Amino acid sequence: MNKLPRTNLRDLQRRLARQKGKVVVLNFWATWCQPCVEEFPALVKLYNNYRKKGVIVIAVSVDDPETADEQVQPFIKRQRATFPVLVLDEDADQFIRHFDKEWGGEIPRTYLYSKSGKRLKAWSGSRRYQEFEQEVKEALKQK
Repeated sequence: MNKLPRTNLRDLQRRLARQKGKVVVLNFWATWCQPCVEEFPALVKLYNNYRKKGVIVIAVSVDDPETADEQVQPFIKRQRATFPVLVLDEDADQFIRHFDKEWGGEIPRTYLYSKSGKRLKAWSGSRRYQEFEQEVKEALKQK
């Protein structure tokens, strides 16, 4: 089994910067989080329907890095997720404080970035496909 790529604050910021020109949906989740698991198929559908229109989804698992490969790999395979799935490889509380001071650490947590790389929105809690789609359509209209 291949190891999933790990990420930290600096790496994630670089990854986001490389997505200029695309709308980015960044989702923090975990296999042990039921709302995250329920929401995940909507992210897969969103990516499959909008990737050719300039949308990228990046999922960052906050599962324990020690067991993430055994937990996350089978899950993303069952979901047929083809977008980048990373594992947070640093202290989650410290990461959260530096990534978004307004985030209380709850998951799922999703961020929407414009084509220019500007953070447009952030929300906590599970979303349905239609809600993601509406947000992405609005973001695609922006320069």
